[in-house]
Amino acid sequence: MPVRLPKPLVFSPDQLFRVSTDDGSAIALGRYHPRGERRFVEPVLLGHSLATNRFNLDFDERYSLARFLARHGFEAWVLELRGHGLGGSAEGSTFDVEASFDVTAALKAVHSTGAERVFFVGHSRGGLLPLAHLARSPQAPIAGVVALGSPLSFELQTGLKRFVELVEPLLEFQFAPLAMMAKAAVPIGLPPEPVGAYLLNRDNVDGDVIRQALRSLVADVPHGVLKQFVRWVTSGKVDGEDGFDYLRALDRVRVPVLLVAGVNDLLAPPPVAHLAAKHLGGPATELTVGRFSGFSYDAGHGDLVLARRAPDELFPKVAAFLEAHATTAH
Repeated sequence: MPVRLPKPLVFSPDQLFRVSTDDGSAIALGRYHPRGERRFVEPVLLGHSLATNRFNLDFDERYSLARFLARHGFEAWVLELRGHGLGGSAEGSTFDVEASFDVTAALKAVHSTGAERVFFVGHSRGGLLPLAHLARSPQAPIAGVVALGSPLSFELQTGLKRFVELVEPLLEFQFAPLAMMAKAAVPIGLPPEPVGAYLLNRDNVDGDVIRQALRSLVADVPHGVLKQFVRWVTSGKVDGEDGFDYLRALDRVRVPVLLVAGVNDLLAPPPVAHLAAKHLGGPATELTVGRFSGFSYDAGHGDLVLARRAPDELFPKVAAFLEAHATTAH
């Protein structure tokens, strides 16, 4: 019997905003008010990974880190970057542009509601964004960062060069058409190896969640962004188009940072996901999601947030880190 596409996920925050950027594009922001009493002053901004959209950290009621934090007394804002879903034009987009203009627009929008500073939680590329932003603008109003599987180097992931060989033909397009390719993979549940292993550890994720992610969560990648990431993998170095070395500049980042790694993450293995700790100018906490560290599963990349046990085991640790550095509302 043929496998039907799941119904698309529905994005239904309490409020939805489309915010212009200073260079003429736009981002989208979904706002979740705290459920019950507001316990903390600082809101939390959540950023999605490469090749995903707003559903990365707001999947559904169980797997939404945004809604989890709202239930714990935080105000949560889900960021969708330009060129993705509800965002604006991606013309001229690069990671540098996202880390500068898109993050600035998001911070200004949240600030306009009365927040002086915000926490920033991101998965993969989403965790690199606040670190890169702070590296260039250390006085930005970010109170702390949680980076979930965010690689600050590509020197150790030798297998990624083969992965890049597979995606380089997509550089011919204005957008890498990954959303269409993901929908085509729904019947088998995940792209074939070696690609699938870099995306997640499928043993940790229910089949229905994988199919729903392929249906609704995967997004096309703008040409300029994909080109910059391909260059990073090829060179091993995470830097700007202007040569700015993001890793070396992390000593300018003085806010508390939680660096989360999946023990079996092939895209951001622990030595890479924790590399920032050696360079940050402020306090860094390292956490590895694996059985040896008290978790019931060994996490890969995407399953850091979509593993069946992530809401019970990892989400509370993210909330605890934020609570430890937040200002109590009363």
